[in-house]
Amino acid sequence: MKKLLLSFLLLTSCFSVACECPPLAPMSSIIAKVYDVIFYGSIDSVSACDPKGKAIAYFTITELYKGNVVKYVPLNFDCASECLMSFAKGEQWLVYAKYEKFDFLKVTLCDHSRKKFMDATQDIYQFAAGRTFEDEKLFLNKTFGLQQFIQENSLNKQQNEVGPKNQQPSAWGKLILLLVSLSAMGLVYFFTRKK
Repeated sequence: MKKLLLSFLLLTSCFSVACECPPLAPMSSIIAKVYDVIFYGSIDSVSACDPKGKAIAYFTITELYKGNVVKYVPLNFDCASECLMSFAKGEQWLVYAKYEKFDFLKVTLCDHSRKKFMDATQDIYQFAAGRTFEDEKLFLNKTFGLQQFIQENSLNKQQNEVGPKNQQPSAWGKLILLLVSLSAMGLVYFFTRKK
């Protein structure tokens, strides 16, 4: 029985995967060039995890250090894999984000983004960052200064109201399109075959 249990544990341990991030160098002006947007802000709300393992955290930016964004910004993040991020309403973060697509910012666990802890002894990011949360804010403020938010224009408002238009038809819609296409091809074949 012990051998069977040991074999089972060895086999299952081969399949368990943990998120492996490369070691992070402390933030510098050179490393900051990789990020499109850097800010300090708080989380207003977090969406549910969708079937693709993605979710959105909605932030209100308090201090913008780098990038051109509006004051209220959504961030896409992984919520299902072994490298998932955990956001909760009311948390304060220093966010280092990259554009995933036009106007869609994304953060990942293996980047420099860090949460502000009320008790500094719980700050798990301090070891990798080489500085406290407040020291990193001061560094960013000194290096980049505070940037102005872009104003949300009417085009952005329309885009937010309408939403993305790259949507797939439902399963029944696809079936109907397939049947119509096959019928049209059958008619073309029938009329070209007679001539």
